[in-house]
Amino acid sequence: MQLDAEMKKLLDEIKAHSRNREESAINLSFGTPSSQSRGRPRTEAEQSGENRTAFARDRDRLLYSKAFFRLSGKTQVFMSPRNPLISNRMTHSIHVAQLARAITRWLHLNEDLAEAIALGHDTGHSPFGHMGELVINSLSREHLGKPFLHNVQSLRVLDILEKGGMGLNLSYEVREGIIRHCGEVETGIFMVGEPSDDLNGTYTDEPSTLEGCVVKLCDRLAYVGKDIEDAAESGIINQGDIPPAISAILGKNNSEIIDTLVRDLVMNFHNDRKRFLENNEREPTKKEIGIRLSEPVLKALNSLIREFNYPRIYRSKASMGYSAQTENMLRSLFGTFLDELDEMRAPDNNQSTLHRFQEQNGENPLIKKSLGELEELTHSYEQTIINSARALIIRENLEVFNGSRSSILYFLGQMNEEYWVVTNNAQMVIDYITLMTDTVATAIFESLTIPRPMV
Repeated sequence: MQLDAEMKKLLDEIKAHSRNREESAINLSFGTPSSQSRGRPRTEAEQSGENRTAFARDRDRLLYSKAFFRLSGKTQVFMSPRNPLISNRMTHSIHVAQLARAITRWLHLNEDLAEAIALGHDTGHSPFGHMGELVINSLSREHLGKPFLHNVQSLRVLDILEKGGMGLNLSYEVREGIIRHCGEVETGIFMVGEPSDDLNGTYTDEPSTLEGCVVKLCDRLAYVGKDIEDAAESGIINQGDIPPAISAILGKNNSEIIDTLVRDLVMNFHNDRKRFLENNEREPTKKEIGIRLSEPVLKALNSLIREFNYPRIYRSKASMGYSAQTENMLRSLFGTFLDELDEMRAPDNNQSTLHRFQEQNGENPLIKKSLGELEELTHSYEQTIINSARALIIRENLEVFNGSRSSILYFLGQMNEEYWVVTNNAQMVIDYITLMTDTVATAIFESLTIPRPMV
């Protein structure tokens, strides 16, 4: 869109105001302004009229992404709830974002950065909650020789699977906060770690921003009391079942628990900062101050999770009731899609494409092989020839594809050719399954296993 001089001047003023407002709200000694970001994987030309900071743009990209929309159909703890008051992955992510935004505002950190991390932190979760993740983890170890971790998959979804293989091109600090959000810290204190160009190799490190540390703790704050509330709503427990020794410190319901935890965190940060200022006559840097809970509150929180939530909720008969069905469903889907990929060949009637391929690559038997056989031949032929053959086979099958979600081609048709040629067959299947909601996974399983009536 062409902008006249007056409009351009106004938009430049709005942009400057937006950036100045961000930096004026942040304590630049330990907060993370977007102007100090390590940047995006791909450099982007700034659009005319853009008035948002980099982290605000990331927040909006995540909020309107397909990955975030799918979270509304994914289990948090209780599978297939009919009660709309029971949490799903989306409501949990919104709760984390709200808590993180409120806390970072009080601590003079970057609210947009924290909100963006929170909105994206669970986008890599599989359908069917923790049980689904256990099954996918087992399949990943069997076929890829590595574990499936939802935080690592979250970054994969946002870096690669969104926008057909292009990803959202998010800022480094958002991407890092997402992949490093996991891990229970029994000491209750989060100190920043070091940034790295290899996020997949350093996913167990602490975030290098205090905003990332806030989100990591808010993940616990958001679920511990809400899971109790959901369990009570479902009739699994009574709200008053929380042990008195714990409720006396944390509170008796989700509202009181969150209020206690947030107040404790904010007061600790305030007191630690005040003490540092008095001792050093300057503000602390982000490496000199942490995000923490006080010892009594931390002890009560750990006890609540380990001694109450796990045995009474997460490992309860009601929560584990669908475990066998979930495993059977996901293993069946995985096996079906992997067999489809491994056995996929170019249709025999596509002679014109075969001739074109042979003109470009010479007489070559690879076109007659399946995708599964091509994976095994990686070291026997030039990789470029293998890649060309893989892309050709998938392209030819897509030309005659009927559009059914019960085929892996439904997913591959949304991805670019680069994804086709660099991605292992088993990884393709895991990617497709983890993008599914509970309802979609169930519907595809039923379409593959329940015969249609003949009359």
